[in-house]
Amino acid sequence: MNKGRLAVYEWNAWELFSIGEWCPDAYRIKAHPDDEVEDVLDRLPPDTSDFLPHINLSRQALFPRRRSELFRALQKKGIRTWNANVTDMTKRFVQSECQRLGLPTTAATRGGDPDEKLILKSDCNHGGRNERRLDLETRCRLELPPESTLIDGSLDYPVMKRSELTDQWDDSGLVVERLIENSQGIYYRAYAIDRRLVISRFVAPNSDNRIQRIEDAKARRNFLYRDYTQLVGASDSGDALPARLKSVVASFLVGIQIDFGALDVVEDNEGNFYIIDLNITPYWGKPGQGKMTRFLRGELSLQEKLSKRMARWIPGGCSEAKRQT
Repeated sequence: MNKGRLAVYEWNAWELFSIGEWCPDAYRIKAHPDDEVEDVLDRLPPDTSDFLPHINLSRQALFPRRRSELFRALQKKGIRTWNANVTDMTKRFVQSECQRLGLPTTAATRGGDPDEKLILKSDCNHGGRNERRLDLETRCRLELPPESTLIDGSLDYPVMKRSELTDQWDDSGLVVERLIENSQGIYYRAYAIDRRLVISRFVAPNSDNRIQRIEDAKARRNFLYRDYTQLVGASDSGDALPARLKSVVASFLVGIQIDFGALDVVEDNEGNFYIIDLNITPYWGKPGQGKMTRFLRGELSLQEKLSKRMARWIPGGCSEAKRQT
C-alpha cells in the first residue's frame, strides 16, 4: 500500500468482515447505490492513498453510478483503486473465468451421464440474501441476477441426478454445477491481499456432508505465501500443499486481477482442484488466526523473519503455519 491510508467504500460489509482485521486503520466510507462520482469524492479523507470498493453484492459494475469515471478521477489524484477490474462474483462468472483461464470447471451441461450428481445453487453469493435487501427497481438498475423461482435462498443447496432435472436448466437465477466430492472431507479457502496469500486447508468432521462449512471444520492448517504470482504454473510443492492447488489458485487470482478477496476451492478424489466461489467482501467472524492475520497485514515478527530466511528456497517464499484447530 502507498503512503497514506486505505479508504473502504462499503455497503453491508463492515462488522466482522476481513477488511477490518487485515486493514484495521482503514477509513470507512458508507456507500449507497445512488451515489454519484462527486458524492464519493467529497467523502474521501485528504490522506487517502488507496481505495477499495467493498460492496456486498454479486454484481457491482454499476455501484456507484458512473463507477469507471470514479476510478479515473481517483487515478488522477494518485489514488490506487483495489479490485478495479473485479465486479462480478456470480457462480456463472466464476466458472466462465475458470474456463477462459484453462482451469478445471464445475459447470454442468444438460447432456451427460444421467446418474451424475449435480448441485443446484443460487447464481448470487450467499444464496442472494444481500440482493434481497434492495427493491426491485434498484436490483434491475444494478443488473443483478434474478431470484431463482425454484430454490428459496437457503444455503442447503439441493443435489439431484441429471436425469431428475427438468425446469431447473431454464431458471436464470439458478446455476447447475457438477458435485465435487472428496472422500477425506478436505476443502480449502484462499485469502489474498496485495499479492500476499494464505491457503487454509480444512478437514470436515463428516466427509459425507455435501456442503462443508469452515466453522464446522475439525482441523485447520494455514500456508503462507508472500507473492502468489510466483505460484502460477508451480510444479514442485515445497510444502504439504499440492503444487497443482497453488497453481490453480494463483492462476485465477492473476487472471481476474484481484487485489483483495477470498476463494473457496474443492478437491475431487483424483487430485483435481475446482474454484467454486469468489468473494471480494470476505467475512471473518470473531477474532482468531493471529499469525495468519499478522501476515496478511504485512507484519512480520522476528521469528517470522527468521523463517523467511530459512524458506527462501520455497516457491513464492512461503512459511508454513502451525496447525490450528
